[in-house]
Amino acid sequence: MENNEKKEDRRVRRTKKLLMQGLIELISRKPIKDVSVRELAELVDVNRGTFYLYYKDIFDMLEQLENEMFEKFDQIVLSHQDETVLDVMLPFLRDLFQFVCENKALCHVLLSENGDMAFFNKMNQVVREKCLSDWLKLHKKTDAPVDDTKFDYRYTFVMSGCMGLVRAWVERNCNEPADDMASMADQMIRQGALTGMV
Repeated sequence: MENNEKKEDRRVRRTKKLLMQGLIELISRKPIKDVSVRELAELVDVNRGTFYLYYKDIFDMLEQLENEMFEKFDQIVLSHQDETVLDVMLPFLRDLFQFVCENKALCHVLLSENGDMAFFNKMNQVVREKCLSDWLKLHKKTDAPVDDTKFDYRYTFVMSGCMGLVRAWVERNCNEPADDMASMADQMIRQGALTGMV
């Protein structure tokens, strides 16, 4: 009985992986709204009925994939809960670039013109809340006046640069090591936008 369940779990994981790879391939060619269950099933040689065992439609499948990725990303942020990322940013950036590298195929299509920026906006909101919390803690220690507008502009500048760096790296198939990219991002941030912020 237990062996049958393990075989079933493996089969389910394998099928879902095939469907994910197929969806990534199709989204790299055209917008998600133009992808049909029929063409995805045909591409990966899976019965349409099998697809519907796991997903309601293509949008549901994408949403489930994004939710799985978001849970992993959220765990990264939580693992740095006790650190002030504005003060010690490199460990967080290393984990972030490693996460992108491990999910580069999905990140590639999500960051493409056919992708879903809502997913990255959701991730951005989590990082923003963490940074804002850390920034407020730093200001509390120094009794410096709080200027939300200054934070918003600086955060937007940093996040836009980081997203651009991630996008360029993913376009290059994550050829450079994640640690090197994290160090580069950390150096760029510290030499630029964080001057006068921390």
